Amino acid sequence: MTPTPIKVVLFSEINSKLGAPFLEVLAEHPLVDLVAVVTSPPGKVSPYFTKDKEQVDLAHMAGSREIPVHRPRRVNDPELHKTLTGLRPDYFIVGNFQQLLKEPLLAIPRVLPVNFHPSPLPEYAGIAPFYWMIRRGARYSAVTALEMDTGLDTGRIIMQKKLPMSGRETALELRTVQEQANVVMLTELIPQLADETFTLTPQNLSARSYFSWPTDEDYALDFTSSAAEVERAVRAGYRNPGAHAPTPGGERLIVLSVDFAGGAWMPPLEAPGTWARTRNGVYVACADAWLEVLSVDHDGTEVPTAEHPLAARLGQTAGALAPMG
Repeated sequence: MTPTPIKVVLFSEINSKLGAPFLEVLAEHPLVDLVAVVTSPPGKVSPYFTKDKEQVDLAHMAGSREIPVHRPRRVNDPELHKTLTGLRPDYFIVGNFQQLLKEPLLAIPRVLPVNFHPSPLPEYAGIAPFYWMIRRGARYSAVTALEMDTGLDTGRIIMQKKLPMSGRETALELRTVQEQANVVMLTELIPQLADETFTLTPQNLSARSYFSWPTDEDYALDFTSSAAEVERAVRAGYRNPGAHAPTPGGERLIVLSVDFAGGAWMPPLEAPGTWARTRNGVYVACADAWLEVLSVDHDGTEVPTAEHPLAARLGQTAGALAPMG
């Protein structure tokens, strides 16, 4: 006897690179009846994905499958509550949806509202965990499926998959790995949701850490910090909006990749923030070492630092190192 498919409502941002494969998996899975998609209101997109080369549109994807799409300005509006209640869903599946679901919306699913979060909860709850894990030098990552409650990422854990980190990833690379791992976890979890054999494990909230949106100040490079801290900040900022630094002339330079300086070019360390341009590359002094600035942003394109129009002035101003060789 074929089991009756579970009724699911998907919540995700209109341009989400997590929501798109979630929609495909849920729409095509024999154990799932995807009865609706709730996504961003017109004119709003997730900033995570706006600079990605390939874009997705969840409303178009759902519409092509004749799945009803709802785009409320406020997700907790009574009208949407009434509509979703009428669908009698078994589960909400939430992945990269940036409005907070409150009671009584959370009470609608017959079984559970389930959120997919890209971090090893209870660590790195909140927004943009891939940024903060890179920035703070985390040794591992994870993806977590959890029961939604009225707190922010505080519900009981249903499934968690730890992911190794090399210590050289950019935030974009980590975000992509986490998206892929979340899709795999969803496919593993669906049979458990269908027969309700999953377990619920309370989080140890004494170990919780929470982070909000990175600010422009967070993306500003502080060369009075160690070279390791600056290198992590550059990787955390990649690719959008990018970590930024002032040049000797006061311009803002978006720094996209750096490496620890080594080899034959090892002059005495200058004051933090000193720029040096040599025939071998462009360098900046941090508190304890030089970093080579490998690539920067120029009008939305990543280019070698030496090819940027500002490169000719790096290391040429008073107090900075003169070009070598």
